[in-house]
Amino acid sequence: MSDTFFATPADVIAAAPALLGFAPTNSVLAYLLRRDIRHGLLVRCALRFDVTVTVEQAARVPVTCGLAHPDNAAAILLAVCDPGHDTHARHVLDALRDSLRDNGIHVLARLHTRDVTTAGHWLDVDTAVTGPTYPYTDSILTARQVHDGHCVSAARADIEAEFAPVAPAAPVEIGDHATFVSRTCEEIAAVLVRQRTPSPSLPTRAGALITGHPAVRDAMLGLALDHPQPAADLWTQIARQLRGRPRAEALAVAGVCFCLLGDTVRGGIAVDAALHEATHTHPGAAARATDGRRAAIRPRPAPHPRRRRRQRTPAGR
Repeated sequence: MSDTFFATPADVIAAAPALLGFAPTNSVLAYLLRRDIRHGLLVRCALRFDVTVTVEQAARVPVTCGLAHPDNAAAILLAVCDPGHDTHARHVLDALRDSLRDNGIHVLARLHTRDVTTAGHWLDVDTAVTGPTYPYTDSILTARQVHDGHCVSAARADIEAEFAPVAPAAPVEIGDHATFVSRTCEEIAAVLVRQRTPSPSLPTRAGALITGHPAVRDAMLGLALDHPQPAADLWTQIARQLRGRPRAEALAVAGVCFCLLGDTVRGGIAVDAALHEATHTHPGAAARATDGRRAAIRPRPAPHPRRRRRQRTPAGR
């Protein structure tokens, strides 16, 4: 598979949605780069947070995300925001650059643009050099993502909607407890290996199971190790039909499953939804969701070059 070159700042900006899975707005992004002996600096991961975070929060990003040299040899920073956020975005970029440097990570460039969806202009905030941008839909990286079967959403809200509550599952009679536990576990295992579809009562039974039996909940994570994609799909579906603590627990499980897939965007969104639900229902579930959030934001190693494209920096370093 041919390399993907970020030959210009416009390429860096247009690649953002493909790297994140959605088109960012009013956001600050950091592309963390690793050094490859054969290909120079390659994109290791991409981080994103709201441009409205405080300067202090931006300065803590390297510690929060465990960023350090030599795992991250360099970084490129990007602010995508409306005019009303320009001044604050500059302060956030300053704080993030300084904290990355303090952790041994050299910042190669700091870019600013209005959006990634339409043609516009980019600005290098350090040199005042400007140039044209192009829509992310015209990016080679976006085309490759779509060709590989990955979805690039128009907005983060589209992904958040995947975890939104739907009509709740109907209540069920537990009956014999041992039979209830064994049959529910057997059905979940069968769904994960595509041997059956979930029954209408599975969300209610699964919610009761992981809420009442922490050891069984943890065993569900063990099953997900071998079947992360069907597990992520199943626990998302289950969580959407639950409320309160069972929903929080199911969302936390779904978040871990997405992290196993390397989809830290959905993993983080699932955990955020779990925290929102848990803070109103059960502090213990909120603590577990917080642990899941830490896992979701931990940068994962670069994909194997035979499986995924390689990405070079704008200067081709």
